[in-house]
Amino acid sequence: MLNKVKEEFIRLFGEQSQVRYFFSPGRVNIIGEHIDYNGGYVLPCAIHLGTYFAICKNQTTKVRAYSIQFESQGMIEFDLKDHKKNKKWTDYIKGIIQIFHINFGFDVVIGGNIPHSSGLSSSASFCTGLSFALESLQNNSISRVDLALMCKRVENEFMGVNCGIMDQFIICNGKKDYAILLDCDHLDFQYIPFNLKEYGLVIANTNKSRQLTDSKYNERKQECEEILQILFENGYSLNHLCDIKKDIEKYLALLPQENLKKRFKHVITENLRTIQAAQCLKEGNIEKLGELLTASHLSLENDYEVTGKELDTLVHSFLNQKGCIGARMTGAGFGGCAIALIEKANIELAKEKVKEVYTQTIGYEPSFYEVTIGDGVKEVK
Repeated sequence: MLNKVKEEFIRLFGEQSQVRYFFSPGRVNIIGEHIDYNGGYVLPCAIHLGTYFAICKNQTTKVRAYSIQFESQGMIEFDLKDHKKNKKWTDYIKGIIQIFHINFGFDVVIGGNIPHSSGLSSSASFCTGLSFALESLQNNSISRVDLALMCKRVENEFMGVNCGIMDQFIICNGKKDYAILLDCDHLDFQYIPFNLKEYGLVIANTNKSRQLTDSKYNERKQECEEILQILFENGYSLNHLCDIKKDIEKYLALLPQENLKKRFKHVITENLRTIQAAQCLKEGNIEKLGELLTASHLSLENDYEVTGKELDTLVHSFLNQKGCIGARMTGAGFGGCAIALIEKANIELAKEKVKEVYTQTIGYEPSFYEVTIGDGVKEVK
């Protein structure tokens, strides 16, 4: 893909001695779902799939941008002062220019191999990668933590997506062969060795189209804020739901609606599962890790209610296969991807059988990816 990006840049803008190249990974969250905006722990990894950029300054106040994924739209050109959104992929560029105070024109070609709407953070990969590239062109020494926080502002303030910090953080700070246990409240983190021994991590894409801003993602976030308000009115002043570590029943009794009780239960138990999962990886207890993944999915299915028929079909089909020790949805839900831990010797047969069940049940095929765990955003040659 990098070579394709280089070729397209030359085709559109000619040979440029100042052109630079960058790579920004996608991510998969092993466990800790819908926890980042609740101030708890998540356990994501950067993956080898991602977004590539060829970019250089153009000595004007214009941006000229071309995406291989959206080639039918051709090259899009606009002025640095044009912050008006038009529901195109270039809205992200306008948000970056505004939040990062970019004051120079540039030419950029983008190409990636993250499946769109897969739940593997194609948009965060794009946003974080371009932000890193532009900061590099400015010779700014912004920290990777601050870069992640500013990219989150692009999503929240400009794009209108109420996401947490996880995606941007792991894309900025990923490390080959390691997951990150991230405290989303204080942004403390530690690298956790990601060695699955005789098991492989399989990602399965439902291939169901979804739009994060149009889904129930924001609704779940609002429900969690409603729970915080109810607890505050009952004398409990908390910054986040994940501040609660014990006496769960005491808090549950204060919530009047069944749906709020279920949301609360998921958040608290998922946070604890994430801490346990990191310990499992440290100890090499992959079988226990698998049990935690399955428990996570059941909680997301029954308590947080963000899975849907497609994801449930994938996960429960995986769990019926020989050699599968755990599976769950990953990402925001409502489509996107599921992950499964499967004995390497049984992966191909499991994929074949899951594909058959899913296609019969849903009416179209899933896609499968076996990923490697890679580094965070970086300049490449």
